Amino acid sequence: MAHVQDRWFAAGPEGEREPTERHGHGRRWLAAYSDSEGRRRTKGFDRRVDAERFVAQVVADVVRGQYVDPERGRRSFGSLAKEWLAAQTFNPSTREQLDIRLRNHILPTWENIELRQIRPLGIQRWLLELNGYLAPNTVKVVFTNFSTILSAAVADDLIARNPAASRTVTKPPQVRRQVVPWTIDQVRAVIDAHPERYSALVAVGAGAGLRQGELLGLAVEDIDFDEGIIRVGRQVKIVASRLLFAPPKYRRPEDVPRIVPMSESLAVMLADHLRRFPPAPVALPWLDPTSSRVSSANLIFTSRERKAINKNYLNAQVWKPALKSVGMPTARSDGNGMHALRHFCASNWLEHGVSIKAVADYLGHRDEAFTLRTYTHFMPTADEKARGASAAIFDERSHASRASAWTGGR
Repeated sequence: MAHVQDRWFAAGPEGEREPTERHGHGRRWLAAYSDSEGRRRTKGFDRRVDAERFVAQVVADVVRGQYVDPERGRRSFGSLAKEWLAAQTFNPSTREQLDIRLRNHILPTWENIELRQIRPLGIQRWLLELNGYLAPNTVKVVFTNFSTILSAAVADDLIARNPAASRTVTKPPQVRRQVVPWTIDQVRAVIDAHPERYSALVAVGAGAGLRQGELLGLAVEDIDFDEGIIRVGRQVKIVASRLLFAPPKYRRPEDVPRIVPMSESLAVMLADHLRRFPPAPVALPWLDPTSSRVSSANLIFTSRERKAINKNYLNAQVWKPALKSVGMPTARSDGNGMHALRHFCASNWLEHGVSIKAVADYLGHRDEAFTLRTYTHFMPTADEKARGASAAIFDERSHASRASAWTGGR
């Protein structure tokens, strides 16, 4: 099935070793074997021990059914990546983000490299380059996408192992930055700094914790002033430069809207906004690759043309100028993107004793563990509560001892 041949010497007529025509040229040792389909294969080596080790490994792989034809690994990473992306069932928004990461951060390095030529050391050098211009968490996402495509290559028998999974590759860590919430004075200042058309939008973000897209997709029919609740059932997204309706993050179109409590003061602000800026009926395609349906909603927050608001316009022309006018940094790296309103809301709820489970439900998080990891340091004076609970035990005991002493133990 397999053997190692010396190409520089052969047995002569009398059994002695004689130089061959290839003596001194090319690699001396030839590993010959039959692959899993019975085809004859060969590979040259400089050292006999390497050839024998290779043959032993091939034979073992064939027996275990793990043999991978090295010729299949000639396929370029780029061709596989494009085929892999086209075969995924992601929603259009997720697909667009993946395509951007591929084009900007992965394919410039790996597009024309054969799969079999990708090595752990090369991956490590690439990660070092990414760390030079991308945020740590972005590097982690890009690496995960890259490794997933290589795993697909393994599954399709194009390569035997995923080089990105090698122990010699230092995986990018998940960097968790502690959220520092805005103060109430900062929130009030930012609300007041916005034009009247948008101030209530900021107030809902700070008072109900909706994501930016959910704020832009909020309709008058989602507000129940009698019950004091907001129903969150849609968001406005941008996909391929088009505005679309979509379900909130982590939810499907058929899921019931999540319920968020609305304070009386927030309800008053919303009612006042609706009097000054009546809701506008807006029809947008629904983000669903299997459907062409168009949905209509009476949006509460619209542009001056009474159309759905483009978040890019809002961020650049409304949000950042408002921050700048009150002397606050405008960079997202400073924690001052519109998501800061959501962080403030979560911290405010927790400081007022709302449970982690309730906060997770109101924010629309996928699981409570994420909420706990992100906001646990906001929970009100946990150390003091623990000290107080312990003190209550011993204060009571101390009180009983003093009472016994006063009564002489009777």
